[in-house]
Amino acid sequence: MRENKALTLSTKCQVYRACVLSTLLYGSETWTTYSYQERRLNSFHMHCLKRILNITWQDHVPHQDILKRTSIPSMYSLLRQRRLRWLGHVCRMKEGRLPKDILYGQLALGTRHVGHPSLSFKDVCMRDMKTCDLPVHSWETLAKDRDGWREQVRKGTICLEQKRSKLAAEKRARRKQAAEESQSPTSGHSCLRCHKVCRSRIGLYSHQRSCR
Repeated sequence: MRENKALTLSTKCQVYRACVLSTLLYGSETWTTYSYQERRLNSFHMHCLKRILNITWQDHVPHQDILKRTSIPSMYSLLRQRRLRWLGHVCRMKEGRLPKDILYGQLALGTRHVGHPSLSFKDVCMRDMKTCDLPVHSWETLAKDRDGWREQVRKGTICLEQKRSKLAAEKRARRKQAAEESQSPTSGHSCLRCHKVCRSRIGLYSHQRSCR
């Protein structure tokens, strides 16, 4: 599919959504993911999009540009959107349904293991609502309205994408500025003995050991 020039970019992205993403994220509504797991999923996601666009790492194309060209959000937004939609669906269930009993149930007996507790589904949902600017304490009231909850989740994921894009742009700007300053002949650390300019402080320390 990647080498087929007869297919448009829109068709390739639709096939990727239907075949790859649906298989990869099957059951992701109930996943309790840690940050390192989301990073690995996002790496695979970006690798697939680069293959669709015929982009290699030598091209130095930012991830935000790739997502904008394909009109597909990042893996972080996809996971949060699916999880929060499922959370609202469980909240609207009738009393006595097994998913709702598990979500709101608590163990009557047993003790917690020593150390930091494992991440729970509720903790992940609270984290998702905070990152998407959704009310943490009154989310159940919003979830009763299905269309309103889905709209709030959609706006929250869009806001999350904008924040990530802004932070990535600022990070690239700082990295570019640091690279330009390191290449400038006036920047660096000067030796007091021979007045040699070193780019880093550790380089200056290494130079001073042999400078007599």
